Amino acid sequence: MSGKVRVLVVDDNREFCQTMVDILELKGFEALAAYDGFQALEMVRQDGYDLVLMDIKIPVMDGVATSRKMREIAPDTRVIMLTAYAVEDLIREALQEGAFGCLKKPVDFDELFDLIEQATAADGAMILVVDDDKDICANLKDVLEDKGYRVRVAYDGIRAIEIVQRDSFDIMLLDMKLPPLNGLETFLRIKGFRPNIVTIVITGYRQEMSGMVQQTLSRDAYSCLEKPIDMDELVSLLERIRGQKDAGTL
Repeated sequence: MSGKVRVLVVDDNREFCQTMVDILELKGFEALAAYDGFQALEMVRQDGYDLVLMDIKIPVMDGVATSRKMREIAPDTRVIMLTAYAVEDLIREALQEGAFGCLKKPVDFDELFDLIEQATAADGAMILVVDDDKDICANLKDVLEDKGYRVRVAYDGIRAIEIVQRDSFDIMLLDMKLPPLNGLETFLRIKGFRPNIVTIVITGYRQEMSGMVQQTLSRDAYSCLEKPIDMDELVSLLERIRGQKDAGTL
């Protein structure tokens, strides 16, 4: 993305907004603040922003409703939700409707800037690899990053759910035999708040896991690959998914 990234901070806590604006500007962003949903919508309508950091619980119109209206005005603007409260239903609703991610307050700034980098990156589909075999994860990460994809890894189902709540992914490579949640349980939890993620099931135990694999495929997982993974087959499959997404036929 050329030029300064424009960020709008939306929160009714003015001290928090000013702190966020100051930190963002020190990092080289162009940042402004809004203190309620209507003001945020008007600023996006008039000036345009690359990214919006928005508290879920703001006055006049909550963050989820504001984000929904914002997509109508500026569909390419990424929204990252912030919350200090246990509002799981609102978080799920925001993610289902296309929020890029969600961070808990107090904000971890390393996580924030990592998430901003992901949200404003111009190229490369985001892939999450979920497998408890760290060698397989490392190998997949190396191969896919060489092909231009952006890759994160998780070694168990709980961590995968945490990562997908925070970051948005295009594709998930999901092993069926995971601790402590199995692949099907992990898949169903993630699809509950990220319905558009494309899932490729991977397994080294096709016969043992056949029932679980079939259940996952019947709930709209895209395909299944057996271990050891044929990397050429995987890359071809990813290219097919990208082509179908671009053509609107996925």
